[in-house]
Amino acid sequence: MAFPEPLEAGADWADAKAVAILLHGHGQTPETMRDLAAEIACPQVRYILPGVEGGLWYPKNLLEPYEDNEPALKAAIAHYLAIIESLKARGVEQDRIVPGGYAQGACVTAEFLVRNPRSYGGAILLTGGLIDVAAIGRRPGSGLLAVPVYISGSEMDAIIPVDRVRGVIKTLQAGGALIRSHVFTDRAHEISPEEIFEARKLLEDVKKAAEPL
Repeated sequence: MAFPEPLEAGADWADAKAVAILLHGHGQTPETMRDLAAEIACPQVRYILPGVEGGLWYPKNLLEPYEDNEPALKAAIAHYLAIIESLKARGVEQDRIVPGGYAQGACVTAEFLVRNPRSYGGAILLTGGLIDVAAIGRRPGSGLLAVPVYISGSEMDAIIPVDRVRGVIKTLQAGGALIRSHVFTDRAHEISPEEIFEARKLLEDVKKAAEPL
């Protein structure tokens, strides 16, 4: 798998109080997430928008056996970690970093969080679930204690089934994360205005928490 240099958008580094990482969905591009960042429209946030050659973070459907999505998934998670380590190396504090993504990107983010539970500023999973069913409900350590996480899904979404969304909610709660979730009854496989509002609110809260007392 090849990972181009991530696209960046939003506030200048000197003005940024939070940094959000947004992984795109199946067949999308970093530019898709740049448009989402513009819709979120949260000032003083720098957006890191990773991409992958071919537009697929992992090759198979979410419902296929976990092993069938290897080694691509392992590579995607390693790339995710490398991005976060690069942010910390440039002086960004961990509690100002917000991992996130949409659809396939949200699923990779969910897998990343349960394997690398840390005191991030928050996390945004827009229609995401766990790929590894063996991890559902299993406590991912205590590193996510009190980390705010927004998770969304839809009962009519056939691409990311709602039981996988509820599975990641259960798993991150077991790790102590503070979950706010929306499970819509009739939303198609898309991002709704309500979800954009919640993403903006979470980022605003991260910025406030990072301000000196």
